[in-house]
Amino acid sequence: MKAVIMAGGKGTRLRPLTCHLPKPMVPLLGRPCMAYIIELLQGNGIQDIAVTMQYKPDVIRDYFGDGQAFGVNLHYFEETSPLGTAGSVKQAREFLDETFIVISGDALTDFNLQHALAFHREKQAKATLVLTRVSHPLEYGVVMTDEHGSITRFLEKPSWGEVFSDTVNTGIYILEPEILERVPPGVEFDFSGQLFPELLQEKNSLYGYISPGYWMDIGNLQQYRQTQFDMLEGKVQLRIEGTQIRPQVYLAEGVEISASALVSGPAFIGKGSILEDEVELGEYCIIGQNNRLSKGSKLTRSILWDHNHIAPYNELAGSTLTSRIVSKESSYLGDGSVIGNHVVLGANSRVEPNVKIWPYKQIREKTRLHTSYIWGDHATKTLFKTHGVSGVPNLDLTPELIAKFATAYGATLAAGKTMTVSCAPHPFTQLLKRTLTASLQSVGTNVIDLGDCFAPAACFAIRHLGAAGGIHLDWSGNDNESCCLSCLDAGGLPIPKSLERKVENSFWQEDFSRASMKAIGTYEDETHWFQTYIAALAQEITDERNDLPSSPMRVVVEASSWLQPYLVPFFAKLGIEAIHVTSASTQEPLQHFIPLSGAHLGLRIHDDGRSMQLITEQGTAVNSDLQTIFLYLCYLHSRPGSAIGAPVSAPELLESIAEGLGGTIIRTKEGARALLEVTHGAMLHPLHDALFAIGLVVLQLDRTGLPLSELLALFPTPYLHRERIDCPWDSKGAVMRRMMERTKDTRVDLVDGIKFYHENGWILLLPDSDDPVFQLVAQSTAPELAEQLVHSYREHILNVLQ
Repeated sequence: MKAVIMAGGKGTRLRPLTCHLPKPMVPLLGRPCMAYIIELLQGNGIQDIAVTMQYKPDVIRDYFGDGQAFGVNLHYFEETSPLGTAGSVKQAREFLDETFIVISGDALTDFNLQHALAFHREKQAKATLVLTRVSHPLEYGVVMTDEHGSITRFLEKPSWGEVFSDTVNTGIYILEPEILERVPPGVEFDFSGQLFPELLQEKNSLYGYISPGYWMDIGNLQQYRQTQFDMLEGKVQLRIEGTQIRPQVYLAEGVEISASALVSGPAFIGKGSILEDEVELGEYCIIGQNNRLSKGSKLTRSILWDHNHIAPYNELAGSTLTSRIVSKESSYLGDGSVIGNHVVLGANSRVEPNVKIWPYKQIREKTRLHTSYIWGDHATKTLFKTHGVSGVPNLDLTPELIAKFATAYGATLAAGKTMTVSCAPHPFTQLLKRTLTASLQSVGTNVIDLGDCFAPAACFAIRHLGAAGGIHLDWSGNDNESCCLSCLDAGGLPIPKSLERKVENSFWQEDFSRASMKAIGTYEDETHWFQTYIAALAQEITDERNDLPSSPMRVVVEASSWLQPYLVPFFAKLGIEAIHVTSASTQEPLQHFIPLSGAHLGLRIHDDGRSMQLITEQGTAVNSDLQTIFLYLCYLHSRPGSAIGAPVSAPELLESIAEGLGGTIIRTKEGARALLEVTHGAMLHPLHDALFAIGLVVLQLDRTGLPLSELLALFPTPYLHRERIDCPWDSKGAVMRRMMERTKDTRVDLVDGIKFYHENGWILLLPDSDDPVFQLVAQSTAPELAEQLVHSYREHILNVLQ
């Protein structure tokens, strides 16, 4: 049997560790990660190994040579241009003339490959994916198998709403040679992105073997550190080069340790390293070859590669150092700091936590580094949340962060293109908008400033200007709450997850360049677009009205004071007598004020301009689910025969309403992009544009001549019940898998989360993307049945978490 080690990874998320090394050559306890993979293959009886390479291939070839020193035969295949995972293996097709294993050179595992091979042969599979279970499956391909091991579902890098299991693809495959015939030569082609989904669709002998044992993808700095801590604890079965002088403390040859030095452990100290007097080596320290730790230095949870000099009285608290670094006396390196090759840290320097220093930098004495030099760090949390980049003003979202974000965004997606910027009218969002503008221009992005407006107006302007996209800043209306930065594409839709990932990678790595002085972006001030949007929307609605009613409709509108000057012409064009109030402008609550004023309708317009609440002429606030049903009815009446997106959590009644009006409901994920993409006529949706929704309501009231309360009374009551259940991030995947297993005989829908259908209704299990919680939404024929459904599933979830 033969094997292929895929060793082409650049390891961009591991920088600066990988500035001069390919990812498979990053050391673990003093040896390259790929060396452990070669030992694993050899231990499973495999000597003939192909190695596919792209990034810095000479580093790999120089270290391993022909493989004889490692007891194997290595054959190298180098990519001159990216070919994808399957495309790179295709290069070795002449070598691969029998069943073979594909394995990554940048993950650590002790799987028994012979057991996986026996499973492959028993199933007579064409392709077997070796699987494992992980606590946080977002970064991997999630896989579901049936009781026979046949793969039934496969999804690469899902969002939380798409996670249906904690069983993931490890990147280890057992393949038959003929499978390579399906890989086109000379083009980029992936196993997980293309080949396996094709095999799954064809139901073509694609199996999954869930392997016991240890597996860790060394994809980021946190995983890199944790892998070595796991090795010291014995969680992975492999050979450590050194003598175990006491439990979990390993010393290689030629180590010198002063009698007054203290080594607590777990620890590994590599060949030729020296610990001078009074050095303290705390828990989980990994010291490579030929390092000198000078008098009085203290290290804990720190990793040093080779040939580093740590001067007296340094303190390293959770730092990672590469090679040939000089840290002069009395310096401090904080938790999560990473130092590249050949860096010199001056005396009394202080490197704050999570700061990274790229190779060959000189840091002056008494310097205090708060930010990375020159390229940045990788945070443990994602930058984008459900509705964009959001946080507490001037705490999470600062001008510094916004400047860096806009630079990364412009350089990654919009260099040389034209973008709009806009914001809700608050001094802080206006400040951030100026920061956005300057930063986008600095990377060559042309900027059109739309001024103060809300998001639907910004989307309208992007489409009509033909811009490449836009960035809009929303404010919650409360100084102590949140500010949200929304990134929009050329259609005014939120950018897709794939582009969010690109921007995030650029942001964390700071892997972007500035424009030359001749190429900086232009600036245009076009602040009229909010008024243009208001006028166009009002015109579209009035065009649908045959005649204005003889007596004007009276509407009470509660909205922020900044919105009111824009709303006056909107309602005037609709022939509506609008009474504008703010929450503080009337002594009566809005629900009481509406019947007192003789109004036909009450509206509470939220600050984002996307959503609103209806209040009947009797002063009753309309239930959110009933309002959703009514808005869909209004839309389908105004656009006969059209299709409209509806979130998977919306009431089931929508389908029958659409069928009666000749329309179509298309169930989608919860987010705005999914809804808008499938909606007929594109970018107007009643759940995401408050003024458009208001126009539809006005048309429906005109059309029927009935008060809102009577119209709503015609609908059957939708019995929905919602709850949120706390769940640790690392348990979400396991919960989803166990829930799928528990209900194998129940019909399910996997559009977003898992929607289980029962005789008396349905329940949606939706893992939240922003918080460690699950959302449970149930609909049934009676309120107590909906509550029972939620209660039952809540108990199932809590049992899994125990």
